[in-house]
Amino acid sequence: MPGDSGHRPGRLLVRLIRLVTACYWVAMCVGTHLPVPPDVVPTNVSDTWLHLGAYFGLGVLLMGSVAADRRVCRRDMIRLWILVTCYGALDELTQMIPMLHRTAEWKDLGADMVGAGAGVLVGLVLALFVQPPVEDGTPTR
Repeated sequence: MPGDSGHRPGRLLVRLIRLVTACYWVAMCVGTHLPVPPDVVPTNVSDTWLHLGAYFGLGVLLMGSVAADRRVCRRDMIRLWILVTCYGALDELTQMIPMLHRTAEWKDLGADMVGAGAGVLVGLVLALFVQPPVEDGTPTR
């Protein structure tokens, strides 16, 4: 917009960020529900660390998707953490379906929650660092 002093990414960039986030999330869902061939998942890395890293990435990408076209605040961080935590719980519950040959573990859900929290927090910090400061004095929530 003419006269808008705030930096706004183009619509194409916003769509790209959201597309990458959606693809990542779908890949996570598919990857956690297919029977795992032994040569795909590294055996020298704990499954818990894989959960932590995957949910960290999801948290960062979701915060980036929200921050792509508007200012973000702490409330966004809390909502996204709750969303990703609920997804992690659902993911663990659905892994108990016998035909999937997967197992659900409390420590994996804990890693999902920690990874999501750290990812959303890092995403918030990055978004606040990249976004211009508020000039009209309107407080952020």
